[in-house]
Amino acid sequence: MNIKDIENQIQTYTDRTEDIFLNLAEKFPLLLNKEESSSMDKLLELFDVLDKANNGAVGQEAAFFKNYDIKYSPLFDALNKHIEELSNVNDNVQKIKDNSEEMELIALNAMVISIKSGERGRAFSSITESLKQLSTDMNLYSNKLLDEEQQLLKQINTLKVVFDGILDSQKTLSKAGTSSSGDVTRLIEKASAPLGEIKEVINSVYGPIQKAMEGLQYQDIIRQASDHILLCLKETSTVTVINGQEETALDSLTFNIQLLRLASLVLEDVCRDIKKSIDIFKDNWIKVSETLRTVEPKRLDYIRRFMDKQNISEDNINDNMSKINDRFAATMKQFGVYIANQKNLERNCSGITEKALQMYAVFEALKPIIDRLHHVRILQQIEVAKNPAIAAVKDSVIDMDNLISSANDSLDEMQDMLNSFIGSIKELLGQFTLAIRDDSSEMNKVRLAKNSFFNEFHVVQAELSDILGSFNVFPPGFEQLCISVQIKLDELESIYNNLRSIIVEMAEEKMKLEGRKFDVMARIGISNWELKDSRLKELVEHFTIATHKEEAGEIGNFGVEDGLEAGEITFF
Repeated sequence: MNIKDIENQIQTYTDRTEDIFLNLAEKFPLLLNKEESSSMDKLLELFDVLDKANNGAVGQEAAFFKNYDIKYSPLFDALNKHIEELSNVNDNVQKIKDNSEEMELIALNAMVISIKSGERGRAFSSITESLKQLSTDMNLYSNKLLDEEQQLLKQINTLKVVFDGILDSQKTLSKAGTSSSGDVTRLIEKASAPLGEIKEVINSVYGPIQKAMEGLQYQDIIRQASDHILLCLKETSTVTVINGQEETALDSLTFNIQLLRLASLVLEDVCRDIKKSIDIFKDNWIKVSETLRTVEPKRLDYIRRFMDKQNISEDNINDNMSKINDRFAATMKQFGVYIANQKNLERNCSGITEKALQMYAVFEALKPIIDRLHHVRILQQIEVAKNPAIAAVKDSVIDMDNLISSANDSLDEMQDMLNSFIGSIKELLGQFTLAIRDDSSEMNKVRLAKNSFFNEFHVVQAELSDILGSFNVFPPGFEQLCISVQIKLDELESIYNNLRSIIVEMAEEKMKLEGRKFDVMARIGISNWELKDSRLKELVEHFTIATHKEEAGEIGNFGVEDGLEAGEITFF
């Protein structure tokens, strides 16, 4: 290989080395760019969104259902107290009923006596007939009042049953909410934990990449040194020995030898700097490659455990999300049951109030009968007083009078009780109704929040399906970039080896030139030759690296400028 071939090879390897450094300078920042998210990053973000939404829905449910079972205890205690008061009303009604039955018997006996008195007892008989009818009416309305009371009590008991149903629904919903929330939390925790471990391993890759970039610092010095070599090689010339011009040939041969020697020394520096750069790249890239090898089995294991539809696993994300969806559908149905029970409870409260008012209306119908009985009683007393023929019924009239007075007393007492009961129960059920409406409103908010959460859950589920279809843990193109970097590093190492071979070739070429120089000196009978050509000194002025100037000065036996540290680069 001649010097021109060596020059061409040096030029080729210089250009390729420059391209490699420029290529690596572009790729390293791309590898360090964390703005683009991987599938794993997006998956973690979705889990975070789901976790926050789940915690929000759970918080609202917990606040609503807290102590719900004792929330209405004061209202029911008050209701039970009023039910006890209703038993006093019942006693008075029963007393009126008993009085009416006894009055019917007394009236019947009085009628028998008046009939036996014949024409003289006809007027009393007519009065007694009215008395008997009124007693019958009083008995009828007493029974109706008792019936209304029983219906009222039955409706109050129904209220309790409905409320128990609400409590059962509440417990079911609370349990379902806790269960579904726990399912979501467990799903997120299980599926996130391995990702966190993978993320930690992946994050360890960026440090070595950052350190590997330090190998790029040799780019400028390698490029400038390569330019020095090419300057030297371009100055070499083909030497022809002509008789009579041996001294000219000797000068050219000596100059070429100096150029090759200087080029070899600089090429040694280039190889040394390339080797330093390669060592920095390799030492750190080994760590990058190890990280890639460590992550890949973890990625495949994650896919197998959490994503593979063919693999039956209790951790499968899609399967677990489908089960959560099924439980959610059941929960939403239970919300419907709960709301229906709440509406039924409100209707029942309204029905109790209406039934209490109906009971009072029956009472109002009973009162005029007692008033008419008082009137008939007076007529009886007058007739007995003026008609000796019916003196035998005087005691019955007195008994009737006592019974009517007793019924009247019971009625007055019952009126006070009913007024108090109806007023209290209307107020109590009004409070109950307002509380139920407030709860219904809050429950609707809980239901909407739950529904909103699961709408978001479905969106996340759809996005998860896309992610799970192509799951990667590095940003898009990261691994391909790593492969590309490795190819460039291998290429740089190959260039280094080729340059080392060129150093050997340059040494061989220098030896050939030295052999020719020795032959020429022998021909003209001299043993030493002092170079007359000063071009080496002129050439060195174009060098930008101080050590290379110094090396050239030692080779050409001339001084170089002062003030430059060894290895310093001069920039223009």
